[in-house]
Amino acid sequence: MFDFSWVDFNLFEVTYDVVVFVVGITAVLAALGVILCSSPIYCALYLIGHMMCLALLFLLYHAEFIAAVQIIVYAGAVMILFLFIIALLGGKKEKQEFSFHKFMALGFVGILSAELMLSARVGKTQPVEGMFTPAKITEVGSAKAVGIELFSRHLVPFELASILLLVAAVGVICLAKFPLKPLRRRAR
Repeated sequence: MFDFSWVDFNLFEVTYDVVVFVVGITAVLAALGVILCSSPIYCALYLIGHMMCLALLFLLYHAEFIAAVQIIVYAGAVMILFLFIIALLGGKKEKQEFSFHKFMALGFVGILSAELMLSARVGKTQPVEGMFTPAKITEVGSAKAVGIELFSRHLVPFELASILLLVAAVGVICLAKFPLKPLRRRAR
């Protein structure tokens, strides 16, 4: 029969690498969608998809806190605010014309894709010695420590930032809803 003893691979590692590669390629394709799409609504949706792929990559690399912040803050709050602003201001399609800026953006995405392929070819990197030991991470803190610090000692700046964002959102809605027209005086 067949002798597969020469095959020494871990199925989990191969599957993990395939998932990382697929999510990375999806992130690159979503970034291309942001650059190449002519509708602002679709660009914002592509950007949300790109941010979700980045959050998945953070999860795959065991950075759960950064993934949660990525989804809650960027994909959740900021991009939904962008979608509301685009919807209120009336996103218009732009004409597709090839310019130097689009050429540069496509070149940049091509270079990043080549770097992704090169990093997949090179293999896994070694961790930095001495800097991120488990004792050091415990000393710096976890997501719980960041939350306790943020909502205890820095509660006032946090709330002021949220009020500032709320005022900005209300201002955009007011500016978009009521166009500025000069007032005419009534003649008697």
